[in-house]
Amino acid sequence: MNTTAIRWALAILSSLWAGIHLALTHAILPNPTATMIYETFFGFTASLAILASVLLILGMRYTYPLITIFYIIDFALLAESRLLPAPFVGKVLPFNGFVDASLVLDVILAASTLILWSLEKNVQTSKENIKEAKQR
Repeated sequence: MNTTAIRWALAILSSLWAGIHLALTHAILPNPTATMIYETFFGFTASLAILASVLLILGMRYTYPLITIFYIIDFALLAESRLLPAPFVGKVLPFNGFVDASLVLDVILAASTLILWSLEKNVQTSKENIKEAKQR
């Protein structure tokens, strides 16, 4: 099974996710310290999402579980800050378009990367079995 199209689609979605978070690096919060911390965090996570895009395009399978964990952690942090007071802000943050899009992309990217990893792992196992059979 050729998974190139799936990898490219996930890379595009990961880049879109990065774009959403890069836009948030200009968010102004009531607390200047929180603003600095959050803009650094958003910039850092956007950079990680761009790196994930590159790793997906290159097909580096051993990084797929790490990419999945990255999006699961982001989902958890985003949900936590909507249900409990956000660190350094001290209040529950509201839902908005950025949050909604990020939550949806987190779920799609985490699940799809895990599925991609499984598909490519099965393909590799099949290739190894065929190679063994030919050697006999």
